[in-house]
Amino acid sequence: MAAAVFASFLLAAAAPAAGDQAAIDAAVAAIYQPYRTGEPPADWERPIYSAEVRALIARWRRVTPSDEVDSLSDSDWLCMCQDWDQHKFRATIRSRQFSAPDSAVVAVHVDVGFSGGANDARLSFKREGGRWKVDDIIATQFFPRGLKQELRQTIAEDSKR
Repeated sequence: MAAAVFASFLLAAAAPAAGDQAAIDAAVAAIYQPYRTGEPPADWERPIYSAEVRALIARWRRVTPSDEVDSLSDSDWLCMCQDWDQHKFRATIRSRQFSAPDSAVVAVHVDVGFSGGANDARLSFKREGGRWKVDDIIATQFFPRGLKQELRQTIAEDSKR
């Protein structure tokens, strides 16, 4: 009996609060909408990231070489591409997991609109100031250890130049 009560408590703790799923879906839609309507700003300039990621981006931008492209500057982090067809571009949510009241992971399939131009990513979200912010991006081909780890590594490499 105690095990059943404990299990139901764990399930309730991971269940999203009313409106959280819709808020996460809206955040993902807003992230990918610029790919369908025009040219999105550079990923690192977008106001979609958690405070920790914004701090890492600021450190990275301070050491980014001005005369060459580093490993984070040569492609788009969110579509995991360099080009896309705005008329055929699609980002589809495959799943959502709420591991805590202020944390979620969304599996996204991104089809850039070209043959063979599809990628999968897991976007980790953290609720900050009542809004869902991207706290990490894990994509096998681009950020297998996550965007935050890639930022840390690139900061270290760029600092040596």
